[in-house]
Amino acid sequence: MGAQERVDRRRAQILAAASRVFARQGFHRTTVRQVAREAGIADGTIYLYFDSKQELLLALLGQLGRVGERPADFAELAGADARAFLSAYLRQRFGDLREWRQLFTAVFPEVLADAGLRAAQTAQVAPAFGAAEAELARRAEAGELRPLDPAVLARVAAATVLGLLVLDVLGDPVVDARWEELPGFLASLWFDGLRSEER
Repeated sequence: MGAQERVDRRRAQILAAASRVFARQGFHRTTVRQVAREAGIADGTIYLYFDSKQELLLALLGQLGRVGERPADFAELAGADARAFLSAYLRQRFGDLREWRQLFTAVFPEVLADAGLRAAQTAQVAPAFGAAEAELARRAEAGELRPLDPAVLARVAAATVLGLLVLDVLGDPVVDARWEELPGFLASLWFDGLRSEER
């Protein structure tokens, strides 16, 4: 095993432990020592990989948003037509979000309440938005999509998904019962709109 692989594995081990502890008891009540204990490592080992508990939180949010994987996700679906691309991508995102629901509930309020964390999270997701904008622009140029502003469109899509996650966290019964249907519903809504075909 190479040095970088060892670093990546240890980081993943620490992040997995942090996600479990944050989800169980919340961000503020969690200490670095508790995360280290959960990971089965010495307290000081965490600081070799993360400068602070806040950096752990941001790394977990990065995993939740798949910010480092977005370009690869888009490249994998590049050959699909626009509707199939969007449906497949939304299914992937909704699956990820349901898996990370408890952690999102525990840590996202901390980001909303802390200006420094908000700024760091905004910077962290900027490359993911950039990748989405490039993909939307490419498909518009190919005639698959209307030539709407890709920066605005990417954020409207993100806000829709995030809003549905918030409703799910709040216990909305419709969102909870029909979560698996939502990717297809959104793809249909965005491609076919609300207007009846008879008009």
